[in-house]
Amino acid sequence: MRSINFEVMKEAVARQLPQGSDEASRSRAERLQRQGEIVSARFGVLDYNGGEIWADSTKRSQARFVHGFLFFSDWHGTVLRDAEVSQSAAEAAIGIVRAWASEYADGTKIPAVSHHDETTAQRLIQLTALIHQLDDLVNAEDYIWLTDLAVNTAELLASDEFHASGNNHGMFQDLALLYFSVMCEETPDADRQRYFDVSTRRLHAYFSSSFNADGVHLENTPTYHLMVCKHVHGVLEILSKVNHEDAGYYRRLLSTATGYATHALMPNGMYPPVSDTTQQLETRAARQNIFNSEEFAYAASAGKLGSKPQQRTMVLPDSGYAIYRSAWGDPNATFAFFSAAYNANYHKHSDDLSLFLRSDGVDLLSEAGAYGYDYKDPLTKFGYSSYAHNCLVVDGVSLPRTDESSHLTTLEAHEVREDGYRVTGRTQRLKDTTHSRTIDIREEAGIPQFDVLDAVESQGEHSFELLWNLGPEVEPVVHGNGFELFHNGRKLLDLQFDADVPTFVSVHKGEKRPKYLGWRFPRFGEAIPSNVVKISFTGRSARLHSRIRLAGFNYLDRGLNEASSEWKRSGDRVGLNYLSVPATSQSGSGKLAVVFTAIHQPGDFTFNYKKSIDQTGANALYILDDFGDQGAYYLADHGDRSIFNATQSLIRAELHRLGLTAADLITAGSSKGGSAAMLHGIAAGAGRIVVGAPQVKIGSFLQTPHPNILRFIMGDTDEDSVRALDQVLFDAIDSLEDSTRISIVVGEADHHYRNHVLPLKNYADNHGKSVEVTVLPGLPHAEIGSVYRAFLIANIEQELLGSRERVVTHLFHHAGDDSTSLHLDVHAPSGWEIASRLFCGSDAVDRTPFGESRTLRWSSLPPGRYRARVFLRNPENSDVPPFTTGWLTVS
Repeated sequence: MRSINFEVMKEAVARQLPQGSDEASRSRAERLQRQGEIVSARFGVLDYNGGEIWADSTKRSQARFVHGFLFFSDWHGTVLRDAEVSQSAAEAAIGIVRAWASEYADGTKIPAVSHHDETTAQRLIQLTALIHQLDDLVNAEDYIWLTDLAVNTAELLASDEFHASGNNHGMFQDLALLYFSVMCEETPDADRQRYFDVSTRRLHAYFSSSFNADGVHLENTPTYHLMVCKHVHGVLEILSKVNHEDAGYYRRLLSTATGYATHALMPNGMYPPVSDTTQQLETRAARQNIFNSEEFAYAASAGKLGSKPQQRTMVLPDSGYAIYRSAWGDPNATFAFFSAAYNANYHKHSDDLSLFLRSDGVDLLSEAGAYGYDYKDPLTKFGYSSYAHNCLVVDGVSLPRTDESSHLTTLEAHEVREDGYRVTGRTQRLKDTTHSRTIDIREEAGIPQFDVLDAVESQGEHSFELLWNLGPEVEPVVHGNGFELFHNGRKLLDLQFDADVPTFVSVHKGEKRPKYLGWRFPRFGEAIPSNVVKISFTGRSARLHSRIRLAGFNYLDRGLNEASSEWKRSGDRVGLNYLSVPATSQSGSGKLAVVFTAIHQPGDFTFNYKKSIDQTGANALYILDDFGDQGAYYLADHGDRSIFNATQSLIRAELHRLGLTAADLITAGSSKGGSAAMLHGIAAGAGRIVVGAPQVKIGSFLQTPHPNILRFIMGDTDEDSVRALDQVLFDAIDSLEDSTRISIVVGEADHHYRNHVLPLKNYADNHGKSVEVTVLPGLPHAEIGSVYRAFLIANIEQELLGSRERVVTHLFHHAGDDSTSLHLDVHAPSGWEIASRLFCGSDAVDRTPFGESRTLRWSSLPPGRYRARVFLRNPENSDVPPFTTGWLTVS
């Protein structure tokens, strides 16, 4: 065994020892020396209390901090180096160490954390730094005593029985032993040589086993990867001074480890909050440049140092990581980190197949982060659990943090490109279940798009929860099958999914019961409420395809997120977005109009006829049908009628809140909204149902133009599904009560008349049910909106007046006339008189006096935009509001 020249290594070791030298360090050191208060960025202000601080073991992380003497890190480069105060500071330091030793040096005193493996190592590192500085500052007796304490600690660390092999705790033990062997001249050379040999042998064994072939550290955390690499660099720096045989290996190891350390950094120069990551700016690491890599320096400094890396994606199937960014050097770039990793038990979270996504400088799909290491703390348990990550939970039970099944979580790379990748993560660690998640990232016109396919396969029936933890800076707007994310009122992301099973979407924030859900840990020991979206479903298998968009969104922003918005969300198993508008008139306070929406473009979920209802002054309830990508007729999701039940519950709750009964309920809507108004009005026992051109044979209607809606409602598009959905409204008519009055307006030229309304009318007549139908000649379906608005207003106003009479006005081109002619039909009760004025633009061009004629005709009209104002007079001479038709153009 060759003799080691310790002297040439001292300078390199000194650089590894703690040496806080800034003003903040000085302030903390002086505060402990003068006021007896230990100040920690992590734990706050701790009362030293004459050494009683060491007896508190209730907070394990804090106890490890104080028993490891980590607070002395602030002393070495400040008060112990100042000529004016170094003497008193040295005496104070000796006093603190003696106080600790009098109670805990023999390792028999409770709390046992005093001799925790890593804590003991950290204490020796601090003692080594003190010995290095106190030689000329304390008396010989104190110095010898301090050295003996350090030797005893080194002997403990050198023993095989105490050594924590295979993890970074053992690494710290061996680093402490290495530093001590080099720095402590008072120790016999033979002992120093032994400590040196033991530590370097163990360090080589640890480093060679703790990185995989990808150069990724096995402890599942990017910051631990960087931290261990820093110590590899430090050991390399020390051993290079004596041309140690391991130096070449450490150079190659750092070279291999550079890629992951670089790509795992977010655009802001921090690592994502995965596993036990401590989030901080890595600017210091960029300046130290332990990898001797300009690309790492660039990533760690957020583009301020070094040179831009060449690749934007990194996929490491053996390690279980797939990383993407849209650009280097842009702090607002998009960054995705997908983890299908279980590389070791250390620092492992139950995060199998979790996806983290950041864009525009904001965490969008995030993770809770780590709360601490006290496994008895419920927040710590939550932080490790599946509920704190974006993954799958089976039967309400999180995956265990660790088990003996690491080989059951894998990552497969299908395609890796400069602008994205397609990979599949798979875990079979779940109870009786395999979960596969395929992430497909690609760029369209430079903007990344994310598609996530979740496939779940089980042997038996289970309940499942798919979680999306959101960043603390974003606010969600949740829909039936997805959500939007807003930051300071600006939309940054939306996610819309389709599934082959019924699903239930809910949002949670800062919950503690029945279990912890919706929390974010900005740093260890700090918890803030944060939103999590939960998608629940049951069965043996399921496939969910989620489209995540950062532009070209799935959902049209309709202002539900605005601070001034009065939109609310019901809290049933199926959540509903709704707008409740109070009555604006005394007569209107006695009625509630519930308005159902028609079909709009995919992703455009809004309400209809609000201006019309506002004119009546009645209470109004607008419910969004934002299920699937174009709605679900307020009915079902893959055959499950929870949507229907939730809508009924909301209507009942609103009636109860207003002190009204079902007799005071008016349901309304046209086209799809008309179908829903009849279904829900009949089921609720509404007093009035007022609809325009509804679809009755819903399955037949959807089969060709909207199979997506048919599939969502029924779970299939086959003939059985069509027939079953066609029957729904006819079955509803069977339960129609005499107290519910249905009024339908439809155009004669509208296919809804012959294919839907007429069959319903005939069915109702044959079964002794009353359905009133007003048929307007020449009116196609495309023009029902303006006519229905007038029809709706008239019917509601008559309800408010207590009248059962109705008026319908219709201005149209007759098919047999030339294009310069207009016809006006007025449907009004018998005995009423009608007068009219015809307007071209704002000018009245003709008027007719009161009379009983119900049809008026104007011919040879000059080109222009025309509409008619209709005045009515009933036999009782009571007030009847006038009606104005929509505009028609004469060309």
